[in-house]
Amino acid sequence: MTDSRRSSRRSLLATSGSLAALAVAGCLGDDDEADDSGNGNGDGSDDHDDDHDHDDDHDHDDDHDHDHDDHDHDLPVAEFEVLDRDHDEEVVVYVHGDHWHDDPLEVPTDDNLSLGAFVEDEDGDEIELGDDLELEVDIVSGDDVIDVDFHGDHVHIHGEEEGFADITFQLVEDGEVGYETPELEVDVGDHDHDDHDHEHGEVDELKILDRSEDPHEEVAEYHDGHWHGELPHIHTDDNVSLGGEFYDDHGDEIPIGSSEEYELGVRVADDADDDIVEIDEDDDFHGDHVHIHGVEEGETEVVFMQWHDDHADWESEPIAIEVDDH
Repeated sequence: MTDSRRSSRRSLLATSGSLAALAVAGCLGDDDEADDSGNGNGDGSDDHDDDHDHDDDHDHDDDHDHDHDDHDHDLPVAEFEVLDRDHDEEVVVYVHGDHWHDDPLEVPTDDNLSLGAFVEDEDGDEIELGDDLELEVDIVSGDDVIDVDFHGDHVHIHGEEEGFADITFQLVEDGEVGYETPELEVDVGDHDHDDHDHEHGEVDELKILDRSEDPHEEVAEYHDGHWHGELPHIHTDDNVSLGGEFYDDHGDEIPIGSSEEYELGVRVADDADDDIVEIDEDDDFHGDHVHIHGVEEGETEVVFMQWHDDHADWESEPIAIEVDDH
Protein backbone atom coordinates (compact mmCIF):
# COMPACT_ATOMS: atom_id res chain seq x y z
CA MET A 1 0.00 0.00 0.00
CA THR A 2 1.54 3.20 -1.19
CA ASP A 3 0.42 6.75 -0.49
CA SER A 4 -1.36 5.73 2.65
CA ARG A 5 -2.85 2.47 3.70
CA ARG A 6 -5.81 4.47 4.79
CA SER A 7 -6.41 5.55 1.21
CA SER A 8 -5.08 2.29 -0.17
CA ARG A 9 -7.55 0.15 1.66
CA ARG A 10 -10.50 2.39 0.87
CA SER A 11 -9.41 3.17 -2.63
CA LEU A 12 -8.84 -0.50 -3.25
CA LEU A 13 -12.26 -1.29 -1.89
CA ALA A 14 -13.80 1.46 -3.96
CA THR A 15 -12.13 0.27 -7.20
CA SER A 16 -11.91 -3.48 -6.77
CA GLY A 17 -15.21 -4.08 -8.50
CA SER A 18 -16.10 -6.69 -5.97
CA LEU A 19 -17.10 -4.64 -3.01
CA ALA A 20 -20.04 -5.82 -1.04
CA ALA A 21 -22.63 -3.49 0.29
CA LEU A 22 -25.24 -3.39 2.93
CA ALA A 23 -28.51 -1.56 2.75
CA VAL A 24 -31.41 -1.58 5.06
CA ALA A 25 -34.97 -0.21 5.02
CA GLY A 26 -37.44 -2.81 6.22
CA CYS A 27 -37.44 -5.38 9.01
CA LEU A 28 -36.37 -8.95 8.57
CA GLY A 29 -36.63 -12.18 10.38
CA ASP A 30 -38.96 -15.10 10.87
CA ASP A 31 -42.06 -14.65 12.98
CA ASP A 32 -42.17 -18.35 13.59
CA GLU A 33 -38.51 -18.50 14.63
CA ALA A 34 -38.77 -16.07 17.56
CA ASP A 35 -39.87 -17.76 20.77
CA ASP A 36 -41.98 -16.20 23.50
CA SER A 37 -38.96 -14.24 24.73
CA GLY A 38 -39.18 -12.11 21.57
CA ASN A 39 -35.42 -11.77 21.20
CA GLY A 40 -35.45 -12.94 17.61
CA ASN A 41 -32.83 -15.63 18.26
CA GLY A 42 -35.22 -18.46 18.93
CA ASP A 43 -33.17 -19.59 21.93
CA GLY A 44 -34.98 -17.77 24.69
CA SER A 45 -31.91 -15.76 25.60
CA ASP A 46 -31.95 -12.05 26.34
CA ASP A 47 -29.29 -10.24 24.29
CA HIS A 48 -30.32 -6.71 25.21
CA ASP A 49 -28.50 -3.99 27.07
CA ASP A 50 -30.90 -2.65 29.68
CA ASP A 51 -29.12 0.69 29.57
CA HIS A 52 -30.51 1.22 26.09
CA ASP A 53 -34.03 0.04 26.91
CA HIS A 54 -34.25 -2.02 23.72
CA ASP A 55 -37.66 -3.17 22.53
CA ASP A 56 -37.71 -6.99 22.65
CA ASP A 57 -40.86 -7.36 20.56
CA HIS A 58 -40.04 -8.46 17.00
CA ASP A 59 -42.72 -8.41 14.33
CA HIS A 60 -40.55 -8.88 11.26
CA ASP A 61 -42.15 -8.36 7.85
CA ASP A 62 -42.88 -11.43 5.77
CA ASP A 63 -41.20 -9.63 2.83
CA HIS A 64 -37.88 -10.55 4.46
CA ASP A 65 -38.95 -13.98 5.65
CA HIS A 66 -36.12 -16.45 5.04
CA ASP A 67 -36.03 -19.99 6.27
CA HIS A 68 -32.88 -19.51 8.33
CA ASP A 69 -32.99 -22.75 10.26
CA ASP A 70 -30.14 -23.90 12.45
CA HIS A 71 -26.97 -23.82 10.36
CA ASP A 72 -23.26 -24.43 10.71
CA HIS A 73 -22.10 -21.07 9.29
CA ASP A 74 -19.66 -22.85 6.98
CA LEU A 75 -18.18 -19.83 5.18
CA PRO A 76 -14.55 -19.37 6.34
CA VAL A 77 -14.76 -15.58 6.82
CA ALA A 78 -11.60 -13.98 8.21
CA GLU A 79 -12.32 -10.29 7.55
CA PHE A 80 -15.64 -8.44 7.46
CA GLU A 81 -15.82 -4.68 6.89
CA VAL A 82 -18.94 -2.54 6.61
CA LEU A 83 -18.65 0.15 3.93
CA ASP A 84 -20.51 3.45 3.59
CA ARG A 85 -21.56 3.52 -0.07
CA ASP A 86 -22.38 7.23 0.11
CA HIS A 87 -18.86 8.20 1.25
CA ASP A 88 -16.39 6.52 -1.13
CA GLU A 89 -16.84 3.06 0.37
CA GLU A 90 -15.38 4.24 3.67
CA VAL A 91 -15.03 1.53 6.31
CA VAL A 92 -17.39 2.53 9.13
CA VAL A 93 -17.19 -0.54 11.37
CA TYR A 94 -15.40 -3.86 11.11
CA VAL A 95 -15.23 -7.22 12.85
CA HIS A 96 -12.10 -8.09 14.78
CA GLY A 97 -12.20 -11.59 16.27
CA ASP A 98 -15.45 -11.89 18.22
CA HIS A 99 -16.23 -8.17 18.47
CA TRP A 100 -16.65 -4.97 16.46
CA HIS A 101 -14.33 -1.98 16.14
CA ASP A 102 -15.48 1.63 15.69
CA ASP A 103 -18.96 0.74 16.92
CA PRO A 104 -21.72 1.68 17.43
CA LEU A 105 -23.03 2.08 13.91
CA GLU A 106 -24.60 5.55 13.76
CA VAL A 107 -27.76 5.96 11.69
CA PRO A 108 -29.50 9.31 11.20
CA THR A 109 -33.12 9.64 12.29
CA ASP A 110 -35.58 9.75 9.36
CA ASP A 111 -32.80 8.88 6.94
CA ASN A 112 -30.87 5.81 5.89
CA LEU A 113 -27.40 4.43 5.37
CA SER A 114 -26.54 2.50 2.22
CA LEU A 115 -24.00 -0.03 3.37
CA GLY A 116 -21.81 -2.53 1.59
CA ALA A 117 -19.37 -5.11 2.87
CA PHE A 118 -15.86 -6.20 2.03
CA VAL A 119 -15.36 -9.84 2.99
CA GLU A 120 -12.23 -11.99 2.84
CA ASP A 121 -11.81 -15.71 3.52
CA GLU A 122 -9.05 -17.33 5.55
CA ASP A 123 -6.76 -17.42 2.50
CA GLY A 124 -7.04 -13.65 2.00
CA ASP A 125 -9.30 -14.01 -1.06
CA GLU A 126 -12.28 -11.72 -1.44
CA ILE A 127 -15.72 -13.28 -1.10
CA GLU A 128 -17.93 -11.62 -3.67
CA LEU A 129 -21.50 -10.71 -2.79
CA GLY A 130 -24.46 -10.40 -5.12
CA ASP A 131 -26.99 -12.75 -6.66
CA ASP A 132 -25.52 -16.04 -5.39
CA LEU A 133 -24.36 -14.91 -1.95
CA GLU A 134 -26.41 -12.07 -0.53
CA LEU A 135 -25.82 -9.64 2.29
CA GLU A 136 -28.63 -9.39 4.83
CA VAL A 137 -29.27 -7.94 8.28
CA ASP A 138 -31.05 -9.56 11.20
CA ILE A 139 -32.59 -7.20 13.76
CA VAL A 140 -31.90 -8.77 17.13
CA SER A 141 -33.58 -5.96 19.07
CA GLY A 142 -35.06 -2.56 18.32
CA ASP A 143 -37.16 -3.27 15.24
CA ASP A 144 -39.20 -0.18 16.08
CA VAL A 145 -35.99 1.89 15.93
CA ILE A 146 -34.67 0.77 12.52
CA ASP A 147 -35.94 -0.71 9.27
CA VAL A 148 -33.85 -2.78 6.87
CA ASP A 149 -33.96 -3.57 3.17
CA PHE A 150 -31.78 -5.97 1.17
CA HIS A 151 -30.32 -5.50 -2.30
CA GLY A 152 -28.05 -8.49 -2.80
CA ASP A 153 -24.62 -6.94 -2.41
CA HIS A 154 -25.73 -4.13 -0.10
CA VAL A 155 -28.38 -3.20 2.44
CA HIS A 156 -30.16 -0.06 3.61
CA ILE A 157 -30.67 0.70 7.28
CA HIS A 158 -33.31 3.34 7.92
CA GLY A 159 -33.53 5.22 11.22
CA GLU A 160 -37.20 5.14 12.24
CA GLU A 161 -36.90 6.81 15.63
CA GLU A 162 -34.17 7.86 18.03
CA GLY A 163 -32.84 5.03 20.14
CA PHE A 164 -30.73 1.88 20.04
CA ALA A 165 -30.96 -1.44 18.25
CA ASP A 166 -28.84 -4.56 17.91
CA ILE A 167 -28.24 -6.27 14.59
CA THR A 168 -26.12 -8.93 12.94
CA PHE A 169 -24.97 -9.04 9.33
CA GLN A 170 -25.45 -12.31 7.52
CA LEU A 171 -24.18 -13.88 4.30
CA VAL A 172 -27.04 -15.91 2.85
CA GLU A 173 -27.03 -18.46 0.02
CA ASP A 174 -30.26 -20.15 -1.09
CA GLY A 175 -31.95 -19.08 2.13
CA GLU A 176 -29.22 -20.56 4.33
CA VAL A 177 -26.94 -18.43 6.51
CA GLY A 178 -23.32 -19.24 5.74
CA TYR A 179 -21.85 -16.60 8.04
CA GLU A 180 -23.16 -14.29 10.76
CA THR A 181 -21.27 -11.48 12.47
CA PRO A 182 -21.26 -10.76 16.21
CA GLU A 183 -24.04 -8.45 17.37
CA LEU A 184 -23.52 -4.78 16.47
CA GLU A 185 -25.11 -1.89 18.33
CA VAL A 186 -26.91 0.70 16.20
CA ASP A 187 -27.37 4.24 17.51
CA VAL A 188 -30.16 6.16 15.78
CA GLY A 189 -30.09 9.91 16.31
CA ASP A 190 -29.00 13.25 14.92
CA HIS A 191 -25.43 12.37 13.93
CA ASP A 192 -23.14 14.37 11.67
CA HIS A 193 -22.36 11.77 9.02
CA ASP A 194 -20.41 14.21 6.90
CA ASP A 195 -17.66 13.99 9.50
CA HIS A 196 -16.45 10.40 9.55
CA ASP A 197 -13.92 10.81 12.32
CA HIS A 198 -13.91 7.29 13.70
CA GLU A 199 -11.48 6.29 16.37
CA HIS A 200 -8.43 4.44 15.17
CA GLY A 201 -6.96 1.32 16.64
CA GLU A 202 -3.48 0.90 18.03
CA VAL A 203 -0.42 1.50 15.89
CA ASP A 204 0.39 -1.55 13.79
CA GLU A 205 2.86 -0.07 11.31
CA LEU A 206 5.12 2.96 11.03
CA LYS A 207 6.85 4.18 7.88
CA ILE A 208 9.78 6.60 8.12
CA LEU A 209 10.38 8.96 5.21
CA ASP A 210 13.55 10.86 4.29
CA ARG A 211 12.29 14.38 3.67
CA SER A 212 15.47 15.45 1.88
CA GLU A 213 14.14 13.66 -1.18
CA ASP A 214 11.26 15.02 -3.25
CA PRO A 215 9.02 13.10 -3.31
CA HIS A 216 9.88 11.92 0.18
CA GLU A 217 11.54 8.51 0.10
CA GLU A 218 10.52 5.71 2.46
CA VAL A 219 13.70 4.49 4.15
CA ALA A 220 12.47 2.31 7.02
CA GLU A 221 9.33 0.46 8.04
CA TYR A 222 8.36 -0.88 11.45
CA HIS A 223 5.90 -3.78 11.57
CA ASP A 224 5.32 -6.86 13.76
CA GLY A 225 7.86 -5.67 16.31
CA HIS A 226 10.86 -5.21 14.03
CA TRP A 227 12.38 -2.81 11.52
CA HIS A 228 13.06 -3.10 7.80
CA GLY A 229 15.44 -0.66 6.10
CA GLU A 230 17.70 1.89 7.77
CA LEU A 231 17.83 5.55 8.68
CA PRO A 232 19.97 7.97 6.65
CA HIS A 233 23.37 8.98 8.04
CA ILE A 234 23.79 12.36 9.68
CA HIS A 235 26.82 14.59 9.36
CA THR A 236 28.14 16.23 12.50
CA ASP A 237 26.76 19.73 13.03
CA ASP A 238 23.94 18.86 10.60
CA ASN A 239 20.53 17.21 10.87
CA VAL A 240 18.14 14.93 9.07
CA SER A 241 14.43 15.64 8.59
CA LEU A 242 12.37 12.47 8.91
CA GLY A 243 8.65 12.14 8.29
CA GLY A 244 6.34 9.45 9.56
CA GLU A 245 3.15 7.62 8.59
CA PHE A 246 1.27 5.62 11.23
CA TYR A 247 -1.20 2.85 10.35
CA ASP A 248 -3.58 1.03 12.67
CA ASP A 249 -4.27 -2.71 12.81
CA HIS A 250 -6.95 -2.23 10.16
CA GLY A 251 -4.59 -0.67 7.64
CA ASP A 252 -6.01 2.84 8.05
CA GLU A 253 -3.61 5.74 8.34
CA ILE A 254 -3.68 7.55 11.67
CA PRO A 255 -3.49 11.30 10.98
CA ILE A 256 -0.55 13.14 12.50
CA GLY A 257 0.37 16.81 12.40
CA SER A 258 0.61 19.98 14.43
CA SER A 259 -3.18 20.39 14.23
CA GLU A 260 -3.96 16.70 14.78
CA GLU A 261 -4.35 14.71 17.99
CA TYR A 262 -1.06 12.90 17.40
CA GLU A 263 2.42 13.91 16.23
CA LEU A 264 5.57 12.05 15.29
CA GLY A 265 8.12 11.99 18.09
CA VAL A 266 11.61 10.54 18.52
CA ARG A 267 14.06 10.05 21.40
CA VAL A 268 17.36 8.35 22.10
CA ALA A 269 16.73 4.74 23.12
CA ASP A 270 17.23 3.64 26.71
CA ASP A 271 20.82 2.57 27.41
CA ALA A 272 21.95 3.95 24.04
CA ASP A 273 24.75 6.52 23.69
CA ASP A 274 23.11 9.92 24.15
CA ASP A 275 26.19 11.92 23.09
CA ILE A 276 25.93 11.02 19.39
CA VAL A 277 22.72 12.86 18.46
CA GLU A 278 20.67 15.67 19.92
CA ILE A 279 16.86 15.89 19.94
CA ASP A 280 14.76 18.60 21.57
CA GLU A 281 11.06 17.82 21.74
CA ASP A 282 10.23 21.52 21.86
CA ASP A 283 12.26 22.45 18.79
CA ASP A 284 12.51 19.22 16.78
CA PHE A 285 8.93 17.87 16.83
CA HIS A 286 7.03 19.37 13.89
CA GLY A 287 3.82 17.38 13.80
CA ASP A 288 4.32 15.13 10.80
CA HIS A 289 8.14 15.11 10.93
CA VAL A 290 11.09 15.39 13.31
CA HIS A 291 14.69 16.60 13.16
CA ILE A 292 17.64 14.65 14.54
CA HIS A 293 20.94 16.56 14.93
CA GLY A 294 24.36 14.97 14.60
CA VAL A 295 26.68 15.91 17.48
CA GLU A 296 29.69 13.62 17.23
CA GLU A 297 30.79 10.70 15.10
CA GLY A 298 29.48 7.31 16.10
CA GLU A 299 26.37 5.14 16.20
CA THR A 300 23.43 5.13 18.59
CA GLU A 301 19.80 4.07 18.59
CA VAL A 302 16.56 6.04 18.56
CA VAL A 303 12.93 5.20 19.27
CA PHE A 304 10.05 6.71 17.30
CA MET A 305 6.88 7.65 19.14
CA GLN A 306 3.22 8.41 18.56
CA TRP A 307 3.33 11.66 20.49
CA HIS A 308 0.19 12.87 22.29
CA ASP A 309 0.33 16.26 24.03
CA ASP A 310 3.36 15.79 26.31
CA HIS A 311 3.79 12.01 26.31
CA ALA A 312 4.08 8.98 24.05
CA ASP A 313 1.01 6.80 23.49
CA TRP A 314 3.09 4.29 21.51
CA GLU A 315 6.78 3.59 20.90
CA SER A 316 8.69 1.53 18.37
CA GLU A 317 11.61 -0.75 19.08
CA PRO A 318 15.00 0.99 18.75
CA ILE A 319 16.60 1.52 15.34
CA ALA A 320 20.24 2.40 14.69
CA ILE A 321 21.34 5.79 13.41
CA GLU A 322 24.90 6.77 12.49
CA VAL A 323 26.70 10.12 12.55
CA ASP A 324 29.63 10.70 10.16
CA ASP A 325 32.31 13.33 10.75
CA HIS A 326 32.52 14.58 7.13
